[in-house]
Amino acid sequence: MALTNDQKAERYNQLLRQHDRLTERIADIKSEAAGMELNSDQKTKVAEYERQIQQVIAETRALFN
Repeated sequence: MALTNDQKAERYNQLLRQHDRLTERIADIKSEAAGMELNSDQKTKVAEYERQIQQVIAETRALFN
């Protein structure tokens, strides 16, 4: 079933908020490290958040194709 423009706009806003939350989490982890090398746990979390961001971007693109 195709989404209406209003539904697309709502989903887009949800995805944008999710992207912002994930970006903030990455920034928080990096600020915890205070310019030092991330430990393995931090690297794992950052990689997972970056993977989730890529999923959000892919879904956002799919909304408008």
